[in-house]
Amino acid sequence: MSTQHTTPVSDYVFGNGWMPGSTRRTVIKDSDTTWSMLRNDQSVSISYALSIALFITLLAIYGSKCTVKDSSGALLYDLRPLKLQNDNYSIDGFDSGYRFELNICNVLSTETNAVGRWFRDGNSGIFGRLGDTGPQLRGDKLLLEYTNGDACSNVPQLNQTAIISFVCDHSVNGNGRPAFISDWASCAFMFEWRTPLACSDAVAAGNEQNMETDVGDEADDSNGDIPEEGTSRGAVIFVVVFVVGSIYMLGGFLYNRVLNTSSRLRGLEQLPNYRLWRGIFLAGKFLAMSVYNGVVYVIDTVSGRRGAIRIDDADYHMRNEIFHSDDEQDYEALRIR
Repeated sequence: MSTQHTTPVSDYVFGNGWMPGSTRRTVIKDSDTTWSMLRNDQSVSISYALSIALFITLLAIYGSKCTVKDSSGALLYDLRPLKLQNDNYSIDGFDSGYRFELNICNVLSTETNAVGRWFRDGNSGIFGRLGDTGPQLRGDKLLLEYTNGDACSNVPQLNQTAIISFVCDHSVNGNGRPAFISDWASCAFMFEWRTPLACSDAVAAGNEQNMETDVGDEADDSNGDIPEEGTSRGAVIFVVVFVVGSIYMLGGFLYNRVLNTSSRLRGLEQLPNYRLWRGIFLAGKFLAMSVYNGVVYVIDTVSGRRGAIRIDDADYHMRNEIFHSDDEQDYEALRIR
């Protein structure tokens, strides 16, 4: 019976490998149907697992941004005590008919990436999702803006947003609670939060214990050095690239190792797009050798010694590896001539 192969476009991404979310079916005969279905299920399961791992990593990175520092790096405001882990802040909208649930620098306990949700007349919507935007100073106002909500019902081209204004107030109980102020076209919502954490002396007085945890023994009182706190943009980019690269390499390797046994790949050939990366490495090596030979030629010429750049067997073999893989027939024919 003839063999049929169905190869998705994603195979060209990983070469002879695998890409999260893709499936590859090889139907040979009726008795192999079960094995084909098992391979599909394993591919999808691995895709979901790797996607969840990436989401958790990004969530941990973005969720850590809950402080405000000045231009010198000194900690001014710390709103992390307002963050709830297994609960939400419930806010009454009074005569507006709204009821709100939100959290600070963390997702709602009932959501995966939403930080704020409204309820009215049996309807609900998300007015903010977790992102890389933390609290910030605008003039002398401490604000936290939530964006990337659902599309506005009255203005579909806009997404729902919310702004929380933090006001310094030492008279409230504990850290205070948010209060609804107003909304615009059921699209933008304004909240006010009176709390001692919004006072300029909160870090030094009210949150001294948190300061000791963040700064630790890194502060040098003798010269006034301020240690860096939080996650820098470069670290975020590095972690994201590392996670995505690991998923790419590990996913392709596991596919070639476990599922793609018909290709009979061995050793480094099991890495996704092995020939591409090997070609890039050899091209870089050839370029470095060419530059080196050129420098040697110039030095020999300047010093009065005649030199010549020749392409020896090693150089030719390297070019042959880059452009013709392991085929050396042309080279042998050239030598016979």
